[in-house]
Amino acid sequence: MYAYRQKPRWGAALLVAALTTPTISAAQDWPQRPIRLLVPYAAGGSTDIASRLIAQRLSQTLKQPVVIENRGGAAGSVGAAYFAKSAPDDHFFMMITPSQLSINPYLYKTDLGYDAEKDFVSISLTTQTPNAIVVSPKLKVNTLSELIEHGRDHPKKIAYSSAGIGSTGHLLNEFIKTLTQVDFLHVPYRGNGPAMQALLAGEVQFNTDNLPQLLPQIQAGKVKPIAVTSKERWFQLPDVPTVAEAGYPDLATSVWFGLVGQASLPKPIVTRMNQAINTVLTDPAFIERLKEVSLEATPSTPEQMEAHVRAEAKRWSKVIKDSGATAE
Repeated sequence: MYAYRQKPRWGAALLVAALTTPTISAAQDWPQRPIRLLVPYAAGGSTDIASRLIAQRLSQTLKQPVVIENRGGAAGSVGAAYFAKSAPDDHFFMMITPSQLSINPYLYKTDLGYDAEKDFVSISLTTQTPNAIVVSPKLKVNTLSELIEHGRDHPKKIAYSSAGIGSTGHLLNEFIKTLTQVDFLHVPYRGNGPAMQALLAGEVQFNTDNLPQLLPQIQAGKVKPIAVTSKERWFQLPDVPTVAEAGYPDLATSVWFGLVGQASLPKPIVTRMNQAINTVLTDPAFIERLKEVSLEATPSTPEQMEAHVRAEAKRWSKVIKDSGATAE
């Protein structure tokens, strides 16, 4: 399990740390040059949107440019492997989602190219957004319970699209199948856009995705939302019930984003970056800016992020095991 391994990390590299780690006073002068922020997905998605908004404000706080680097592939594993194998750099960070540390290590049977337990250090959670379940307006269902009953009456004939195997939309629906024993048909696509186009074209009957991706289509009336996975009703969709209200509280979850550094990142820099990111995330004006794109600020300590990653890994690994989901 991924862990904030402070004692082993410092114990194993004490001599190196003594020679290379800046002191706390030196960390106060950090950063000395532009910061690189790796986004392990293509430009335009929710992770990229959140990262660019945060980068802009973070650059103002740290008085240095924060430059986004997009490197997508294999549900974020390509970027994560690149980040882990790059030369140690205390000006290099990565924005993660549940996939990199809490899903992919349990879903993929092949070598990911990184060690989720050892190659990263938590800095802070940043933002989150719920998933929403949307159906074609042509489908005569208006609630999650009705969708489940419709699927039960038409086994293997009611299909849903996802942004790919291992996406939270895919796994959430696999969880629904496990809970209800309803055999929905999964049709994976290469990304959120093609998955939505499949729903609009009538190739599938429903889709589950994060709200920033779905909201424009919902507001345009092209898809019908029947449930959100937030614990409370989402402020942009006050008339849409939560999964708990629909009778399925175990489905409550979010797509979360968090900042990590390389395992070599000195503790004083972890602390300094945590302070900077939380300064951004607690600014009332920035909180409102995030809401405009369906994101909620979630500042945390490194330890809180670490505990969250572990809890998510426990949750999704069980879903993967119980559903038999796998990826190559």
